[in-house]
Amino acid sequence: MNPRKLYEIFTEALSDERIKAELTELIADKAAEDRLEGQTELFPQNDATALSAENAALSRQIALLELEAGRLRTENAELTNRLKRCQDSLDSYCSSYAMQISLYEKYKTLSESCARVMQGIFKNNTLNGIFLCGVLPENLKSLRDYTEQLVINKYEESKADIAVLCELYSYLLSCYNSTFSQPVYRITEVKAGDEYNEELHRSTGTARQGKIGSVLLQGCVAAANGKVIRKAVVTL
Repeated sequence: MNPRKLYEIFTEALSDERIKAELTELIADKAAEDRLEGQTELFPQNDATALSAENAALSRQIALLELEAGRLRTENAELTNRLKRCQDSLDSYCSSYAMQISLYEKYKTLSESCARVMQGIFKNNTLNGIFLCGVLPENLKSLRDYTEQLVINKYEESKADIAVLCELYSYLLSCYNSTFSQPVYRITEVKAGDEYNEELHRSTGTARQGKIGSVLLQGCVAAANGKVIRKAVVTL
């Protein structure tokens, strides 16, 4: 059939309201069959329900996360406060025991032979052990005796050890003094150029008069009356 003729027949049929209504209904029914169950023309109903449920689930999840975030913020604040308290305690400890810590670090640099002698004197070579044992009079005496032996017999090869032992002795003597209302002993302040005095000084050489050339080891005297407890070791 001629397409033009077919178009005219189709156009004429559409002008009939009854036929037009039937075609519209037929097309609508066909479209309904083609749609998935539960869908509307513009938006799927099932998807809307699913999105609503998902939104509710996400809201609950957000609420839980906010609670967890709050808990973590509180925990972080507590840990920060604890850290500050610990740091303050550490700073206070380091401030109070700075000298002891510094001396102990130097003490650990002593030569092997010197360290063995110290172990025999202090028995407990931990930081606390040295400073607790070191203030005992007999240990102070032993420390001074050994230091003096090194100064007289091995000064050049033992300078590093002697410097540490002298500093340790001076500090331990001050700790011992602090246990009394008034200092009991004090370290002398002999200087190069002072006149040699056999009652106050001990020379490493044979000369027994003249000016002091160098002070190898300070002496110790009674704080109350200046009585010599230990002579300073010097060279002339």
